[in-house]
Amino acid sequence: MVFARGAKASRALARDRIKRAKWEAGVSLSANETSIESLDLTPSPRLLEVLGDIPYKPWQCLAELVDNAFDDFLSDKDRGPSEPPAVQVTLPKPGTADGDEFVCVADNGRGMSLEQFERSLRAGYSLNSRYGSLGLFGMGFNIATANLGSVTEVRTTRSGDSDWLIAEIDFREMQRQGSFTVPLRREPKADPYMHGTEVMVRQLRADKRAPLRRQQVATTIREQLGRVYSYLLRSRDALPELPETELAGRGFGLYVNGTVVRPRLPCVWSSSRTVSYQGSEISAIQRIDRNLTPAWACQDCGHWNRGAAVESCTECESENLELRERRIIGWVGIQRYLSTSDFGIDFLRNGRKILISDQSVFQWENPDTGETMVEYPIELGATQGGRIVGEIHLDHVPVTYQKNDFKRDSLDWVTALNEVRGEGPLQPMKAKAQGYEANGSPVGRLFNAFRRNDAGTKCLIPGDGSGPLHEKARNWASLFRKGLPEYQTDDKWYEAAQQHDDIKQGKHKPVSRTPRGPGPKHDNRREDGSSAADDLLDRTGLGGDSQPEEGSDRQQPTLPIPQPQPETEEQRYARYRQNARRIADLSSVVSVAHLGKRSIAVFDTPEPLVDHSGRSTPCVSHTLRGNAIEVFVHGDHEVFREYGRDPRDYAIIEIAEALRALANTDDSVARVAAEVTEQFRDQRFTEAALRERSDALLGRIREGMSGVAASHAAALWASLGAEEKQAAERHAAGAEPRLVWREATENGSFIPHLRPEGFAVLVRAHPALLLDGTVFSTTWSTWNDQEARYRQVERIARLLGTVGEFVADTGGKTRLELAMMRLTLDVLEGEISEVNTQ
Repeated sequence: MVFARGAKASRALARDRIKRAKWEAGVSLSANETSIESLDLTPSPRLLEVLGDIPYKPWQCLAELVDNAFDDFLSDKDRGPSEPPAVQVTLPKPGTADGDEFVCVADNGRGMSLEQFERSLRAGYSLNSRYGSLGLFGMGFNIATANLGSVTEVRTTRSGDSDWLIAEIDFREMQRQGSFTVPLRREPKADPYMHGTEVMVRQLRADKRAPLRRQQVATTIREQLGRVYSYLLRSRDALPELPETELAGRGFGLYVNGTVVRPRLPCVWSSSRTVSYQGSEISAIQRIDRNLTPAWACQDCGHWNRGAAVESCTECESENLELRERRIIGWVGIQRYLSTSDFGIDFLRNGRKILISDQSVFQWENPDTGETMVEYPIELGATQGGRIVGEIHLDHVPVTYQKNDFKRDSLDWVTALNEVRGEGPLQPMKAKAQGYEANGSPVGRLFNAFRRNDAGTKCLIPGDGSGPLHEKARNWASLFRKGLPEYQTDDKWYEAAQQHDDIKQGKHKPVSRTPRGPGPKHDNRREDGSSAADDLLDRTGLGGDSQPEEGSDRQQPTLPIPQPQPETEEQRYARYRQNARRIADLSSVVSVAHLGKRSIAVFDTPEPLVDHSGRSTPCVSHTLRGNAIEVFVHGDHEVFREYGRDPRDYAIIEIAEALRALANTDDSVARVAAEVTEQFRDQRFTEAALRERSDALLGRIREGMSGVAASHAAALWASLGAEEKQAAERHAAGAEPRLVWREATENGSFIPHLRPEGFAVLVRAHPALLLDGTVFSTTWSTWNDQEARYRQVERIARLLGTVGEFVADTGGKTRLELAMMRLTLDVLEGEISEVNTQ
């Protein structure tokens, strides 16, 4: 609701007009009236050319013009569904002759009257109010067009008008004439019901002409506009994860060189997906909707004036005020994949994104010291990244003139930021240490419930039974954005997470079965020697051993036993596929130099496999239509079960051989297999990744031990040797120089500064405090035998010691050392209790 407060302004203007009229008429002024002289402050037309030097990227110039069209769409409440709102952007083609290039932005909005047309083109004038609109037509229009070229033609018409209104703004000609006056032309239109506005810029600037002609630039601009206008472009049912139509989209159309601009949709988990955290189910989508107290917005300077009885703006004393609602609405959620850059919160003003993937919400500034601490992502942040995303609408918060940031020093921005991420640290232990309550903000809830990146449904991370599939999840996200139907929902990701859990729990353990295909042992008999045919005859009463009824004088006819038909190749592969489990991390599109690109699907099947000659084999493949390749691995084959070989290695060899056969090349299997292997990046394990994983696991152990140390600090500290105490103090001095170390040893705050070797000492000294599900899930008190208890303790201590040696040794590691460390971390991860680390 908008209320105008301009009565006093009107009276002041009336008094000024009377004074000016007296002065012009030569009437004497009273003693308290001053003489008025006027100054002509009309700027030089050179101003418009100078505006072109303001640094704007091509997509920003176009966005300024698109903003004005979308503003009209947003305010047009009477528009019918038969004519969807759309904007057409035309860029120069690569083959356009020099001097003939132009940029055009045309819309099918309502068009403008003559009065609106004149005012909207005036330098610095805005037809729109300061708030409630995407663009300020006057200045934004001038900056955008001046950045693109020196001549701008604007055409507009309304439904029912007989003519087009046309104005041409030639910056150089206006400068020569020293006047802002431009001629107005009228052109008759064939269709009286046509309506809209068209802006065409010619004589493009040299620094814009060459880039705009490149073919790739149009694609890049489409992608950028698809990000900026994602909310306005997507339809109201584009996001099943967000059922509320208010947050779903508006369905506007936008085209660049005839190709639709597709909105970049957020690839998030559905709000129905949850994880458990401290006894509660936390949804993967957290909604935000907070109504703030309405305030008076100054339409001249943009200042928000709070209070019930505001007469004039406290900043500029203007009385041109409007009472407007202030609301923070949107959502934050969990992306289906991790990324080192593609995560963060989008902040929108009137549907347009001002900040994209902003990560400042994950930083906490200590109000006492001014120090800034990055809190997210913690686990695998450097190698895999984060996955918290969101869209927050802040229509009331002022933005910079380039619309690339909000005014962060404004109270409105600070209020919004606190609503989204809270005032205190996200990390519970950090919050407690700083005197804050646990962070219960939307971002705080997601941070604590989803901060870990373990494979499985407990963290909503796709996996393959041995580890997470981060690279595969990112590949699926690219297919989601290409619009492939099977990737639009989160089912693909969830199936992989559920599959990981099933494998870990033994639900998908391959079971050996007797081959049913053709071969020397294929007789279709059961363990008792009977066949399926015998069973059929027995159940129908036609078995050959059945006795004739008493009194029967004739022998029962003997029916021929049907012989089994040979299994076709198609049936054999269908049988392999029926109970198979797709190996997600190896199922992809593989591209090998000189051998082309092939779609690969790899399955682990419980069915024993045979090759084309009927001999048993651990792995087999066949080619489908379109040269797609299916590979089957029998996971229970003795080469895997008894010799410890990895089924994935055999599958990659089979893929390589299939590619060689299709391409009829003499490239060696080893070379092709190596190139195939390098495309499955989830199979990598590097020293940097293992170190980051070590830090993450140690962080979880520190959290668990900190809970114990709060009430047993003295006993734990006393158990440490001099070397571990000294190492902890040195670490604390560098990490938290303001920490009072004596107090830390008394309240348990020393725990975050211990080395893994220090944890091992505490496990040996206090197994009753740290084992049995408190910090480590390993049992201790349930064992009566002292030797059994000792082995339980030593197993955990040795794992911690191994991690400590790896972390401390910064020298290069061999392949076997890295492999051993990966296994150590796998075992240690399974030993950490879930109770105190979430």
